[in-house]
Amino acid sequence: MKTLIHILAVTVLIGGSGCGGKAPEEPKENAAAENADKTPQPAGRLEVSAEAQRESGLKTEVMKRVSVPETFQAMGRVMQDAQKPHHITAGLSGRLETLSVALGQAVTPGEIMAVIQPLSGAAVQVTTPHKGIVTAVHAGEGDQVNEMSFLFTITEVDPLWGVLDIPERGLEQVRTGQKVEIRTAAYPRQTFKGEIAFISPEIDTVSRTVKARVTIENPTGLLKFGMFLDASVRTGAYFQGVAVRADAVQNGPAGVFVFVKTGETGFTPRPVVTGREKDGSVEIKEGLAPGDKVVVEGAFLLKSEMMKAEMGED
Repeated sequence: MKTLIHILAVTVLIGGSGCGGKAPEEPKENAAAENADKTPQPAGRLEVSAEAQRESGLKTEVMKRVSVPETFQAMGRVMQDAQKPHHITAGLSGRLETLSVALGQAVTPGEIMAVIQPLSGAAVQVTTPHKGIVTAVHAGEGDQVNEMSFLFTITEVDPLWGVLDIPERGLEQVRTGQKVEIRTAAYPRQTFKGEIAFISPEIDTVSRTVKARVTIENPTGLLKFGMFLDASVRTGAYFQGVAVRADAVQNGPAGVFVFVKTGETGFTPRPVVTGREKDGSVEIKEGLAPGDKVVVEGAFLLKSEMMKAEMGED
């Protein structure tokens, strides 16, 4: 298999301090070419043709100043016993003729749930004034019921109540009203929105965590009782600066660096100082500025070929 250096037609310009000393100069055809050759080249610079960039999948992004909300992470789960239940009663005496809904079924306001035949008169339909899930059925067809007889229990699932475990050391960061982004193993590509509604005054003496109740929007009913939650709680503060995709940051003998595109075919390794990492992005404290064009896909391949060339490998 050909190495990337052959596929990309990469030239590594090591500079005066590189291995092997200075390469012999070729005769110049004219003064313009001679002056162009005197342009200083940074050590470690890579030259990759436009065609080779396309073939190898190198991609760059222009750095922009971003405003990223600061967050902290917490784990939790959806609690069924914390939801708001609604008990549907018969409302009159008679015989329960039919049940129109089943356990676990989703219902909407105005939906017919049962039909009752009173001792005299026409049959009466029982409807629900609430939206939710049927979590209990208390009677069966043919049963005699009265005004106060429970027929069903409906539990609201939008919003849902989630309970988060907040570590003791993170208590100073949490307060009611904070916005929360929720992710689950069942729907890894989907984010659910929530808000902290209540923080328990009691700490668990074993786990050293405090329970925080969070309301979670669940309009399509995807979230289920008992699901584990991975929550990002917004502190209200923001990071203002430059951030890059994590794949762009490479480790080298002198520390971390990124490849900055200079011109149409030049790529230069530039040392950076990193900060926080979140959602696949890394904060850059020093080394980059808005407008820099950074390699975000293919950086590891460039690093590999740069290291090979510096060690004198073919």
